[in-house]
Amino acid sequence: MDMRPDAAKHRRTDGLTIGGLTLVELVASLAVLGVLSAAAYPVFSGMLARQQVTLAADRLAMSLALARATALSRRIEVTLQPLPGETTLSAGWQLVTAGAGPDRQAVLAVVEPGMPCLSVTLRQTVRGANVLKFLPVGYSRSEQGGFQAATFTLGCRGEQRQVRLGAQGRIRLCTPGRDADCEAAESSEPP
Repeated sequence: MDMRPDAAKHRRTDGLTIGGLTLVELVASLAVLGVLSAAAYPVFSGMLARQQVTLAADRLAMSLALARATALSRRIEVTLQPLPGETTLSAGWQLVTAGAGPDRQAVLAVVEPGMPCLSVTLRQTVRGANVLKFLPVGYSRSEQGGFQAATFTLGCRGEQRQVRLGAQGRIRLCTPGRDADCEAAESSEPP
């Protein structure tokens, strides 16, 4: 029987075997792992974009519902508009209630999705800025006083989702290309 302290170790000390794996086996395993990671990246990236667009669409729908409910319950005008200093809704939006004067507005809620690839476009029956107003009766109205329907299209890396607001305040979420009654964003006519 061999009683040397290193006899129980079945490890080569020449640097070619590490804990039961040879260097060639380790390199081959890392190469296979790299190929699998490269193949899975586009799927993961698309899934992440779809999740971000869905989350932002849900937050926008909830903001619209909050604006309408606040306008009805408090009997005041509530406006959904871009964040200060922004011209589009892509960076986020805020709900503002009308005060005693134009400079006396109160901010009801601020939503900043924090998604760099997110784009939000707004199509309305009345062309104008990226602003949507709810009157104290709960309907969205244009500056001219007519009913106003709107379609918000949210997109990120090819993924799209729409938030549709009817003239009487009904909110629907749909996905272009997947839902039969959801039009594509390229349509030029109002909702």
